[in-house]
Amino acid sequence: MVNRMEEKDWIEKAQRAKNMGKLEEALAAYREALACNPRNRSAMEEMGDIYYELGRHAEALSMYDAALAEDPHNLLVLYKKGYTLRKIHRCEEALKSLDVALSLNPDFLYALNDKGYCLNELGRYSEAITCFDHSLSISPRNIRVLASKGIALREIGRLEESLECFDRALELNAVNAFVYYQKSLTLRAMGRIKEADECIARINFPIPGKGIHK
Repeated sequence: MVNRMEEKDWIEKAQRAKNMGKLEEALAAYREALACNPRNRSAMEEMGDIYYELGRHAEALSMYDAALAEDPHNLLVLYKKGYTLRKIHRCEEALKSLDVALSLNPDFLYALNDKGYCLNELGRYSEAITCFDHSLSISPRNIRVLASKGIALREIGRLEESLECFDRALELNAVNAFVYYQKSLTLRAMGRIKEADECIARINFPIPGKGIHK
């Protein structure tokens, strides 16, 4: 029998502990909440998030799987599972989770972007570009997606288009060191060595008074 009052008390204790940065204490309280109600999907998801933050990825994935057993169509948990798998370089498995999320909502940007990043990591650049184009049609000012598309285009030899992506990203953030570095690689591949070196110089000697944001 579910003890709702006790479950609520443990959830509140867990949330307070989490807000105070006492993550192990929060986990212990969430376990007690699950003892009161073993089907509390939100508690499972919260535990997964804490495990991820602690770098305990296997346990995070276990909790996300438990939450999905209760709610297989939860977009955010599907994304979190895919994101976690990508972070530990299990990209093929990550794609399965992200594809389920996208089958439910093809415009879910978090999953769409992470699918593109996975495809880039797997060397499936043309498929990645399709994801990035879809994402940019919805959110055209996403610097990371623009840069990732630029990388994919470079890898398949579409250098002018690659350069356009990096230039667009730099229009949005003129001191982004990562984008300058990637732009330098494209310029070097085009044989434009002097311009490539100028990009590297911008990283090493940024404009005074402005920070570098990776």
